Amino acid sequence: MTGTGSVVRVETTVETPRERAFDAFVDMTSWWPRSHHTGDAPWEAVVLEPSAPGRWFERDANGVESPWGRVLAYEPPARLLLDWQLGTEFAYDAALHTNVEVTFHALAPDRTRVELAHDLSGYGEHAARMAEIFTQPDAWQGVLDAYGSVASRG
Repeated sequence: MTGTGSVVRVETTVETPRERAFDAFVDMTSWWPRSHHTGDAPWEAVVLEPSAPGRWFERDANGVESPWGRVLAYEPPARLLLDWQLGTEFAYDAALHTNVEVTFHALAPDRTRVELAHDLSGYGEHAARMAEIFTQPDAWQGVLDAYGSVASRG
């Protein structure tokens, strides 16, 4: 896990083919940590619409949707580009734009390296503070580790 400048980078290797690794990432409900939610109630589903442009949001048990951002590029099985629009208090901010790029690299027929890079420059003067938050073990690396556990079982 690294935070260079205003970009936080994390990676994991999953024991599954590249196509399955991509599909498992998109199925965020199966692996996103339940503790990471922005709505008033815990999420029942985390939705990443499989197209660009697309929506990215959580839905609680009452059907209330809380947006997280947008899908900017949807390129199976190689790449996702997401617009993370959660501000410094992790509430949706339509005016905030930070990019999360996820790339999938085949290492072998049943092994894939997944790299996530979050460009924090959209946070402006708060980018350094957000880099400290996003490099904590339960932040992006913990999220990617949760994904890796599910994807490798696939």
